[in-house]
Amino acid sequence: MFQPIRPIAKAAITPLEPVRADEVSSMLRIDPARIWLFLKRHTRIIAHTTVASFVLMLLFVALVRHQYTAVTQLLIDPSDLRLVDNGLTPTNQIPEAVVLQVESQVRVLASDNVLRRVIIELRLDEDSEFAGGQSLMRRLLFPLVTPFGLDHGGHNDPTLAALSELQRHIKVRRAERTYVIDVSVTTGSREKSARIANAIAEAYLAEQAAARSEAARRASGSLSARLAELKDRVREAEERVETFKAKNNIVGAGQLVGEQQLHELNNQLTIARTRTAEAKARFEQIEYLQRTGAEVGAFTEAVQSQTLAPLRAQYAEIMRREAEQSTTLGARHPAVIEVRAQAERLRRVIAEEVNRIALATRSEYERTRANEEALARTLEGLKRNTFATNEALVQLRELERDVQAGRAVYESFLVRARETGEQGGLETKNVRVISKADLPLYRSWPPANLVLAVIALMLGVGSGVGLGFLREWRTGGGSLEPRRPRASRQPERPAPVAEVMPAFPVLAELPGIIDAPPIGVADEAGSAIAAEMRKVYDAVRANHKKNVGATVLVVAPHEGDDTTAVALHLASVAAAADRVLLIDADVNRRTLSALVSEPPEAGLVDVAVGRKLLSGAVIEDLRTKITALPLVSPKSRRKGAINEEDLKAAFEQTKRFDVVIVVAPNSDKDPSARFFAALVDHVVLVQGPGETGRRALDQLVAMLHIDVRKVRGTVLMSAKAA
Repeated sequence: MFQPIRPIAKAAITPLEPVRADEVSSMLRIDPARIWLFLKRHTRIIAHTTVASFVLMLLFVALVRHQYTAVTQLLIDPSDLRLVDNGLTPTNQIPEAVVLQVESQVRVLASDNVLRRVIIELRLDEDSEFAGGQSLMRRLLFPLVTPFGLDHGGHNDPTLAALSELQRHIKVRRAERTYVIDVSVTTGSREKSARIANAIAEAYLAEQAAARSEAARRASGSLSARLAELKDRVREAEERVETFKAKNNIVGAGQLVGEQQLHELNNQLTIARTRTAEAKARFEQIEYLQRTGAEVGAFTEAVQSQTLAPLRAQYAEIMRREAEQSTTLGARHPAVIEVRAQAERLRRVIAEEVNRIALATRSEYERTRANEEALARTLEGLKRNTFATNEALVQLRELERDVQAGRAVYESFLVRARETGEQGGLETKNVRVISKADLPLYRSWPPANLVLAVIALMLGVGSGVGLGFLREWRTGGGSLEPRRPRASRQPERPAPVAEVMPAFPVLAELPGIIDAPPIGVADEAGSAIAAEMRKVYDAVRANHKKNVGATVLVVAPHEGDDTTAVALHLASVAAAADRVLLIDADVNRRTLSALVSEPPEAGLVDVAVGRKLLSGAVIEDLRTKITALPLVSPKSRRKGAINEEDLKAAFEQTKRFDVVIVVAPNSDKDPSARFFAALVDHVVLVQGPGETGRRALDQLVAMLHIDVRKVRGTVLMSAKAA
């Protein structure tokens, strides 16, 4: 159970503005009941205007010419197919340029060239829908505008007429953020619309192919016209080069002859210098050995000589024999002396052979040196000739560059002319039909029958309401207020209780109560009021299926304290077993005054605007154990306008209690009853004494716009006092 209200600091209340009761009433004020009663009073007029609207709709559908729209879709990919390395037009991938390119193709699709192809192919100039006779209005106006020169002419040309009419029947647009183009055609025939849409796509592809072929033909013709001039220029440049070569004795097959000779002679001179150095080294070595008397076999030529090698072998054999005989015979023996003589002869022969090798080496050295000098002289001469030739080559290279540049331009023009001529028959544009036009299932004009029916219904009801309002305004009413029935001359007799409100069950019958009784009377278990209110409580509990607390609205069609008494007694009975919250939605707080003496500091609107928590806004009566909360307290404060959704959210918080009872005043005086009727789970109607018949409760239910399923029944207040 919530605790009593706690005080709030003064600083928190100072900047807030007071909540006026009329603000809450204006926020909750809705008038569907008055509108409903107004519609009931003029049901016949509304029915007649609605029927008339439907008849007009049927006539419109029967008389107007039906139109059917067929759509074909093309995908224009800006990146062309790379069939050849060099295309006629460069590929541009800048996003802005790509979008402009696709938008340009949209205009091409609706151009006269494409549409003329369609007219010729489908023979639309013979179709009455496109090239038919002049309309009635045109035939009437033509004689009037002709004298002033306002006629555009061409009215007798069926092709121009068909072209102008076809442009009005087609619509070409690009789908947003895509390269897909939709071509829609609207005619009076399903087959014709589809046929024309597909023909436009085919004509566009044919027109693109013809345009590319024509562009290739013009480019190839322009290139071919320049080829003859370029060819003559190349020939003249080549002749100047050859004349200059002959004049300056410049001959070469890939390389100049002088350069080739200079290169070869330079190589020969290098080889000759190497040979001269080798011959000189051998000669000097032999001379050195001869001067020093060294061993004759100490140089390479002696070792390799075929003549000197046997002599040295014989000399070695004689020296061996001399050594043996000197040992055995003695140094003075004739045989030893003979051997020594033979050895001396061999030494002379070897010396002569060495001198011969030295002379040969000297001759080789002198020959190689003479060859080197001759090559050097020849090389110097070639160098002088080369310097002169190089000076001429400077001019020759200029001439050759002219030849090469002219030849390159000529060859590129020749290749490009051949490529352009061949590319004229290639399909490089990446354009394809992604969706051919099929037969349309539904007409595009007039709209669908269901749409026309809704329009006719709205037009009929609106016309009926307007006529009804005009009728009441002319008779002096001029508002949506319900007409009050005239007072009957004979007073209405009260009907028996059993005959009252057969549609709503009678939950309880209480004696007439003028003022709110003291709380606690219903607590007496044996009292008649407690027994009757227990029936109401049991009916509410039996129909409540939700897990959250039950919310009940107590309302009456009359002005009085009967609702206060019923709500207080029902809360007293429920408080015996449940936690009960009693919300007083009356701005006068009559129900709350019967429960507590001092008004609380806050109400439900303070919880809605966030000024108070629900636990700090409610107040509990310790005697009856009933927790109470007004809708608006005299001390309520707000920062701005009160939002209806915030008030609904605050009411949802009250479902923490087991039972929430809302006491609402008469709906004619305050709209809070209508507001809470849409939020509560159960409604209990209170019928005062003398109110018999069903009209009063019917009007109450209609004014509150209450779902009839929420009404649990009525509590009858009899004329007999308690």
